[in-house]
Amino acid sequence: MNYSLLKLMVVLSFSCVLFSCSKESAGTESRATNTTGTNGSLSRFAISGDYLYVVSNWALYTYNIADPGNPVKTNEEVFAFNIETIYPYKNHLFIGTTTGLYIYSIANPGTPVLEGEASHARSCDPVVANDSVAFVTLKGSSRCGPATSGLYVHDVQDLFHPTLMKTIAFDNPEGLGLKGDVLYVCCNEDGLKVFNVQNPANPVEIRTVTGANFKDVIPYGNILICYVSTGIMLYDISDPSNPVAVKLISNT
Repeated sequence: MNYSLLKLMVVLSFSCVLFSCSKESAGTESRATNTTGTNGSLSRFAISGDYLYVVSNWALYTYNIADPGNPVKTNEEVFAFNIETIYPYKNHLFIGTTTGLYIYSIANPGTPVLEGEASHARSCDPVVANDSVAFVTLKGSSRCGPATSGLYVHDVQDLFHPTLMKTIAFDNPEGLGLKGDVLYVCCNEDGLKVFNVQNPANPVEIRTVTGANFKDVIPYGNILICYVSTGIMLYDISDPSNPVAVKLISNT
């Protein structure tokens, strides 16, 4: 069995053990130094190098998986708030919670260290990021809280002090994914919104892709992998701003 496959099995095993119930899950291209695999913005676990990072509702767990058959827990940090998602980018973890965005350094991968945070009203909080910007969707609802639903853009050039640059209100946001200067935002039955974010302080909506109930998305090379209510929808994004439907892999 190859090393990558063993790592994947470890991830799946831990996700089953640590969570009695899972969040709806199904992105960008490679996001962390030596990362194995690609995760969506609703993910609850991530791999960077020889380490697996897993979030439960109230804690961040770190495991050394250099020997995938014998993972070793190296750190556990308990949070005083409800964790929603984890997203790796280079030497950082972006953790979305119901009360804000938290940025952890994994320069020492066995012991993540908090570097910065940006608070918001209580809400669900998927996140994706690049070198300078973190894009967050908040979904105001009876379950998630009173925040205004929509896209929130944070400047994270100073990781110790992330600042909100822009808010675009719209209904039903869920997972999101980033490919270069194009951002994809899933909006459930309202479709998949495609934004030009060349100027991240002013995202411009290019189009909305319809025909499915979009939950989460992973740009993977020239393919956009969309988790939809009926299965997995694949789109050709050779032109990132113009997704073209290729195939539906049905749940049935």
